[in-house]
Amino acid sequence: MATPKKVLHVIDSLDLGGAQTFLLDLVKHHDQTRYLPEVATMHGMGVYAKVFEDAGVPVQSLSPVRFPPFYIPNFWKLLRSGNYDILHFHLFGANLCAKPLAIAAGHPAIIVHDQCNDASRENNPMLLAADAFWNRCSDRVIAVSESTRRYLLDREDLDDAKVTMIPNGIDTSVFKPAGGDERDRARFELGLPIGAFVIGGVGRLVSQKNFSLFLKIASNVLRVHTGVIFVIAGTGPLESQLSEEAATLGIAERVRFLGHVSDRVGLYRALDALMMTSDFEGTPMTLLEAMASGLPVVASAVDGIAEVCTHREDALLASVGQTDEFEEYCRLIISDKSRCFDLGAAARRTILERYEISALARRVGSVYEEVLESSH
Repeated sequence: MATPKKVLHVIDSLDLGGAQTFLLDLVKHHDQTRYLPEVATMHGMGVYAKVFEDAGVPVQSLSPVRFPPFYIPNFWKLLRSGNYDILHFHLFGANLCAKPLAIAAGHPAIIVHDQCNDASRENNPMLLAADAFWNRCSDRVIAVSESTRRYLLDREDLDDAKVTMIPNGIDTSVFKPAGGDERDRARFELGLPIGAFVIGGVGRLVSQKNFSLFLKIASNVLRVHTGVIFVIAGTGPLESQLSEEAATLGIAERVRFLGHVSDRVGLYRALDALMMTSDFEGTPMTLLEAMASGLPVVASAVDGIAEVCTHREDALLASVGQTDEFEEYCRLIISDKSRCFDLGAAARRTILERYEISALARRVGSVYEEVLESSH
């Protein structure tokens, strides 16, 4: 039997985020007879570090803090001593700081994972140019959605053969619909009322997710529906601002800020529906997890979300920023239990058919093999 290939995943941090969640599922489902994954975080360890280690994946931090950038010399040392067969880079910091060192060292198997055609590149020509240059020097770029792939081809002028679309995926044996007792226990753990209809928002509290719109929609819905509460699970730089906005809207008592919830499975069990008000997305892990858990989803019809979901079949998709549409769909799932159940069941079928992590991990493995073969 051939010796397993050593794969080093390099990522900005292991703090809360969709890229981190996907990476965890990916390394857990690598074929260990073929690949031995390790993770290097650019700075700090983050909330996910122990979870990776508990899964048997070695983790090391290249720098205790972002500045000064000790990760640059430390990654160079790791690169020279680690004897890694494959380098797999995730997120901008790793792509723009660590990946150039790997290219300069002439590493033969460099793979990039692009999670989103986000506004940061589009609004910063220098960042876009740098990202495009180093992506062209890489051996393969994995785009998590077709819209992300098109962005790389059109805006970064990458060669079509270099960019492979592989969506994010999840373990559907872990994320699945909750039974009645599981739902009640999950709500008890989070301090949520058993009998309420709970609509959740999950993700980093950053401008991309547009939780200000989430709160505005919640305010309008709560004027009509008394048995409903909204929850927001996540942390980020806008946390205090959003808390103040909830207070200003007069809904602080009916919007719960849960902070970081480490038990993601339990979180979805506690919800009746997920609402995503994002301005742009790749293939968001939150969406996949909620759908696999059998939850009806109300979401912005953007980018990767619209690629995953079909409006009125397995989700309800609203135009970006359109408060009225979001409110209409929220009221529909609150008032029509049959419709709510049907959407959730259809959502899980979609995930089972197209986004199971085991199959997608094999596709990533195929990319590894193609890159390794072409390097010889």
